Amino acid sequence: MNPISTKENYTPGHTPNAFSFMASRDLESHGSFLTQFLHTGLEVLDAGCGPATISADIADAVFPGKVTALDISSSELDQGRRLAEGREIVNLEFVAGSAYEMPFPDNSFDVVFSLDLFEHLSEPLKALREFHRVVRPGGFVALSTPDWDAIEISPLPMALGRAINAYRDLEERNGGNSRAGLYLGEWLLDAGFAPLSNGDWIEEYEEPRRFAEYLGLQLETAGLFHHATALRDWVREPDASFRQSWKYVTGVRPSTNKRRKRVTE
Repeated sequence: MNPISTKENYTPGHTPNAFSFMASRDLESHGSFLTQFLHTGLEVLDAGCGPATISADIADAVFPGKVTALDISSSELDQGRRLAEGREIVNLEFVAGSAYEMPFPDNSFDVVFSLDLFEHLSEPLKALREFHRVVRPGGFVALSTPDWDAIEISPLPMALGRAINAYRDLEERNGGNSRAGLYLGEWLLDAGFAPLSNGDWIEEYEEPRRFAEYLGLQLETAGLFHHATALRDWVREPDASFRQSWKYVTGVRPSTNKRRKRVTE
């Protein structure tokens, strides 16, 4: 989804292309690791909600509980409000704010969920400590973000490999971390959560052209036109395929104030 701090430059931007790309996601396709924690009556925070397609599905799952969708982008929140109105969802609230200083009291939520946020944050641990503050003791956190080290692309000409690396470098310059998925578990522990589960899941793009255009526009915006061209040339291959690897972690806020210590050997 979207970074929710003014300290980062969100690499995908808030273009119609980025919105359409994110809006294709739903709870079934991108939140299966969360569903085990959902039941009626819960209060859930979706941090970095983007177009709120997943927020809306969570709202359906916990009704008559309440979902709060948080994002720094007013345009994304407006899109989310229109979605909720169109689906007649009455238990979904939209709030503008930062993951680093969320406008909620302590112990506000039963579950905090976040998808595709942490690769765009320069201070991920600071955000997770805010998650720890706003989730109730005994409440859950569920996070997922891509693992760019484990993507699968076919075919992979040298020019395409350079384009992917250029995108990753761009994300790093914008304050993010394309390897964030590898550190979610470590950050979760450092923020005071007790780990519950972790794993991988694969997203295979049925239309590689959509993915190529999504990255290509970001590279063009940064002035990296030859890398954008490499992506568009690649997608013309009849057997072009892209598989995105994602990491996920879940945890619980312990009922006591003691933080777990990492065990080292």
